[in-house]
Amino acid sequence: MAPRRPRPILLAAALAGVCAGLFAAAFAGILGGSPAQAQSFLGTGPAERLTVPPSGDALRPLPLPERPPAASAPAREARPPAGDAAGLGGAVPATIEAARRFPAGTQGFRLAGEEDVLRYPVFLTEAQTRGQTRLRVSYLSAISVAPEASSLTASVNGTKVGWTRIQAPGAVKVVEFALPDGLLRPGYNAVTLTASQRHRVDCSLGATYELWTQIDPSRSGLVVPTASDLDLRSLAALEPDESGALPVGIALAERPGPDRLERIVGAVQAVALVGRLARPAVTVGPPLAGRTGVTLVVGTAREIQGTEGLEEIGPITGPKLALLAPRAGRAPTLVVTGPTGPDVRQAIEQLARAGEGAGTPAGTPAGTRLATLTRGYQLRGDETLSLDTLGLVSHEFSGRLMRIAFEVRFPADFVPADYGKVMLHLAGGYAAGLEPTAQIIVDINGRNAASLPLPSARGELLHDNAIPLPLSLWRPGLNRVEIAAQLPVAADATCDTLASEAKRSRFLFLDRTRLVVPPLARAVRSPDLAVVKAGAVPFVAPGRRPRLVLPAPDRDSVEAAATLAARLAIAARQVIDFEIGTDAREGGANLIVAPARALDPRTLESAGLDPEQIRRIWEARAESVATPGQFGAAGVLTLDRLRRNVPMRCALPPATVPLRVAAPAAPRPAPPRAAPPPSERDLLARWGASLQAPNPVLASVTAAWETTTRAAGEVWSSLLGRLRAPAAPAAIEVSPRASLIIAEAPGTQGFADAAVIVTAPNPSMLKASVSCLVDPVVWTQLLGRAAMLDASDGTLAIVTPERTRIIATQGWSLANIRLVSAAWLSLNPAIYVGLTLVMALFLGLTTTSLVRQLGRRSR
Repeated sequence: MAPRRPRPILLAAALAGVCAGLFAAAFAGILGGSPAQAQSFLGTGPAERLTVPPSGDALRPLPLPERPPAASAPAREARPPAGDAAGLGGAVPATIEAARRFPAGTQGFRLAGEEDVLRYPVFLTEAQTRGQTRLRVSYLSAISVAPEASSLTASVNGTKVGWTRIQAPGAVKVVEFALPDGLLRPGYNAVTLTASQRHRVDCSLGATYELWTQIDPSRSGLVVPTASDLDLRSLAALEPDESGALPVGIALAERPGPDRLERIVGAVQAVALVGRLARPAVTVGPPLAGRTGVTLVVGTAREIQGTEGLEEIGPITGPKLALLAPRAGRAPTLVVTGPTGPDVRQAIEQLARAGEGAGTPAGTPAGTRLATLTRGYQLRGDETLSLDTLGLVSHEFSGRLMRIAFEVRFPADFVPADYGKVMLHLAGGYAAGLEPTAQIIVDINGRNAASLPLPSARGELLHDNAIPLPLSLWRPGLNRVEIAAQLPVAADATCDTLASEAKRSRFLFLDRTRLVVPPLARAVRSPDLAVVKAGAVPFVAPGRRPRLVLPAPDRDSVEAAATLAARLAIAARQVIDFEIGTDAREGGANLIVAPARALDPRTLESAGLDPEQIRRIWEARAESVATPGQFGAAGVLTLDRLRRNVPMRCALPPATVPLRVAAPAAPRPAPPRAAPPPSERDLLARWGASLQAPNPVLASVTAAWETTTRAAGEVWSSLLGRLRAPAAPAAIEVSPRASLIIAEAPGTQGFADAAVIVTAPNPSMLKASVSCLVDPVVWTQLLGRAAMLDASDGTLAIVTPERTRIIATQGWSLANIRLVSAAWLSLNPAIYVGLTLVMALFLGLTTTSLVRQLGRRSR
């Protein structure tokens, strides 16, 4: 039988397959990869294609080229060749070496605007600085970023190690830069990422806010060897998780008693202090799996019997600290023990001193400087600070909106009020040809503080332009200052990115710009959560031990309380000696952490919260289960979360359930009674007054007298109200979106009976919301009498106090008394006006009596 002729369609398919294979081989030869990888890139092989996952879906893994990308070569001024980056639509495959991730900071992980900088201090051990090291950066960019005019530059310890074009609008992209030998040192190393971004089609000022590059913290960091030499002096090298937090796993097999729980909370605080910049995320249960974080074993020798590897630390005859190396896929284990409870407490004190007693941290000069500045440059008042001290450098800017930001830390007992101004002396210049709307705007903590117009059409040098910044806009603790220069020109309307005008420098910033801080009033306003987050002031004040109240000490509540205590220890820079109890105690500050249904209604009412309103709002969420740190179905970040720049640990689903119980209707007011008809005498008097011509002088005097008496009455009433016993605070309106409430109940005896209440619908939501609250991006926004957190996106709703008290924290000195008095009067303008009127009246009477005694009397 004669063979059948092949059909034309089969011949065409075979020919197409051969051509595709040849083309794939040629393409692989050019890129240095294999034919299978080239087929994957072209979509002809069995591997996954580079696709954009739908919003909310987990990022999908794709293979990397076998040969290291060319961008890992040392930095060059020229553009890296093709193949410098590998595009990833998902998580890094398991075959790729893991990176030492960046720690969480107040700047987050987003590069926004036309120019922005992110800086991360990374602590390394001696073993991690050896061999081949690389810097890996995973990022996602806005679709509006023009790749031909935008770049991402990486520097380590002040040395530029490489750059790449920013072109990742649809999927996460990974680039790697090789680090020269000897660049990394044991201790802190400074990693700097700088973005220069330009818009594709729009050159207006508003379009600059559409430019962003988001760093993926789960897949970015230093690719270094394993820390095989980790010890107690280098606990800061413990690796954070994908959100930048340091997991601290408390190994417990049974429910601890109050004494042991106190020691556990103290040890967690000590670990947070040793980690310095790490944000703790506490869990209770079995030892941590994986390479991130540390497992904490705390207790007497009898309490920790049976711990795996305990035989390695030898006999326990006194306070003992030991770090067990990771084993069998488990994180390192830190053992804090002793024969008795006091010995364990002494071991905790030794652990805390290991971090804070070492003085200047080890590392490169750039790394140690950055490790200090990341906490905020500490200000004391009555000083002058040059901005080069804060790491800012002189540079020229050619874009439309230049933004320069820095962070300074005010004392926790600083009184923010209008009794002085911080002066910003700006040095630099601006080019000719700017639009009349060009100006400089200074923001403090996101609020506009001052502006300076740039009026000269011929340009101008700014030698020492003073910009006053009111003290009332600053806060205790960390403050972020942003200097924004709006620099539009007429050529922006045509938006010709290739024109020479588009590359001309428009602004010059000089790092000799300085900040002059006046003397500060040193006292504490109460209630004010800014004081709590800045220095944990109520819990470190002299007096009785503060009390950590756990009405329902279940696992989730203990984890939330330990995480919060560790964050307060970082703010106070010391271990807070909490006493554990199930109910609040008079005669000491109380930190109450519990779900709402476990709290006494009187406790909520003391902070101005309505227990019935909270029950109605949280009724639908009381039984829901939440787990902190879950970023998606696969446990990784999603494209949607990266685009929205949500704090990494804020991952609760938003509250979408409406209230089940409507608010009670207000009672109907009684109908007004009919007024009696006017008498004949009143009618005649009213008509007679209307027929007479008004006297303007008499009317003015009468109006002035009525205004004066009304103002004096208001001042007197206000003064009497403040002299009486403090009234109960007005009820706080709780937002239905709130997943956590933190409120301060001020005491009548200063800090002796103050209380801070942290509550949520149920224990699991309490744990998840506290994990979001302690994120540095969220924590720095805490202030006011109360705050309500939406843990789905990390937003805080602040409730400002209607009335505050001033509590002294410093010794009596005439200078501080004068400043505190001025601050108090600025916070109470009615009393200030009243005292001014009284002094004016006294001066008038005194002058009148004196003048009567002078001169020659006529007979």
